[in-house]
Amino acid sequence: MMSCYTRAIEMGMLSENLKYISIAAALMIIGITLGISMPLGEGEITDNPLLEGLESIVGYYTPYNPLSVAFLFFKNTLTVAMAFFLGPLLLIVPVMVLALNGFLLGMVANVVASQVSFAGALASLLPHGVFELPALVIASAAGIRFGIASMKKLRAIISHTDYSLAADFKKSSKLVLVAIALLLVAALLETYLTPYILELVMVPQ
Repeated sequence: MMSCYTRAIEMGMLSENLKYISIAAALMIIGITLGISMPLGEGEITDNPLLEGLESIVGYYTPYNPLSVAFLFFKNTLTVAMAFFLGPLLLIVPVMVLALNGFLLGMVANVVASQVSFAGALASLLPHGVFELPALVIASAAGIRFGIASMKKLRAIISHTDYSLAADFKKSSKLVLVAIALLLVAALLETYLTPYILELVMVPQ
């Protein structure tokens, strides 16, 4: 009974935010497409200039280390928090979060698939990505909704009309909580499952 009730709430929450989630998903897909279409250089994967910006982040990640879970969860939670709370700044932050993360994902997938293997690209991104990407999309959708609502509130103040921001903020914040829960799962998988699958895939035949 309780599970059915909870499921109904979740479905209602997603349906009432469907247009914002659709916009966020489209922006993410555009970013991924641009990342995949980036031309590749020559040389080893570690020497690829496209990945130089990620080196400082990767340095804090160690497979099978609980501290990596904390690091990944904190890093990604900070990202979704920025996408949400800075949404009122003309929607710039949530759009940038979607486009940039999508671009980096597509770029890394392209480089790994080209210089290692397609299986290696899937193994390095897919296990945790099935939770992390929806989390980024959902949180950014919340930021877009909150940003649009803030603009409506500002317009209402200027025109001396009434508009309540509370309802949109409450509904948007629920999406953020869902995203944070997904990020915790993603951090655990990226620390413990992703490296294990990658080791299996990368074993010399």
